[in-house]
Amino acid sequence: MFGFKLWGRFGSFRDPITITQNMTFSIPPKTTVGGILASILGIDYNDYFNDNEYFDFGYSLILKNPVRKKSFSQNYIMDYTKTSAIRFNFMLTIHDNNQAVMLYENQKKELASKETRTKTEEKKLKGLEKKIETAKKKLNKAINNWCEKSSGKFAKAKPIYRELLIEPSFYIFINKFKYEGEIVELMKEHLSVFHLYMGNSEFAANYQFIDCHTCKEKKVLELDSFTGSPGKIKFEPGKKYTNVYAATCTTRNREYRDYKSMVVCDKKIVLSSAIDGYSLNTDMGDFNCEFI
Repeated sequence: MFGFKLWGRFGSFRDPITITQNMTFSIPPKTTVGGILASILGIDYNDYFNDNEYFDFGYSLILKNPVRKKSFSQNYIMDYTKTSAIRFNFMLTIHDNNQAVMLYENQKKELASKETRTKTEEKKLKGLEKKIETAKKKLNKAINNWCEKSSGKFAKAKPIYRELLIEPSFYIFINKFKYEGEIVELMKEHLSVFHLYMGNSEFAANYQFIDCHTCKEKKVLELDSFTGSPGKIKFEPGKKYTNVYAATCTTRNREYRDYKSMVVCDKKIVLSSAIDGYSLNTDMGDFNCEFI
């Protein structure tokens, strides 16, 4: 068994059930954690998707920071086809010509500010005036082309509702992982073959290895943050419970399988009857965990 702290400034673990709305799970699901482990090891997703034993590990999680979400609308272009390419090329032409005008005008201003100029500089100054005139004509032509040819041709913006996690931070514990020996050696050196992300390539992630000093199987009535037994929770006032329904493995063609309901809480979770769990003594503290 081993653990690691995973954190970042933002995160987005998209629920694959949502299509037009980009909603995020409150925690990294087991499939995402499996991808993070593969990134550290340098295993291509095609390889572990086709490995029937890869997701046989147990996974548990502790909230380091409370779950905080930010929701907002973001506009996307509905059509990323030829019309969008035309629009981009128009914008690029206008930008390039405007940059040329500014460059020549700055050069002209620098030469004109001299009290005395050589014949070569006088000749260059006249040449710059012609270049400025030509560049302005090209700029005006590009702007006119934009006005004439782009009107009404482009796809409308499509608003998408998005959710982000703010300052997500978790302690994640892994039990009976197929490549435990290899990954522990990498984690101790803080190495990773591929870059790590908090569910989305926009949001970089960092990690820190957690050494589990002792790990004892036991019956537990109280868990830290996370359970896969929502039917046994004794819900208490003043605690924030969040339900997560997510897949626990992924197969070829990115098919998600074996969905399971989990609950996370900002405080300890008290159960109505004991379940099989683990008591962990780690660098980050002592925890009672349930693995799924």
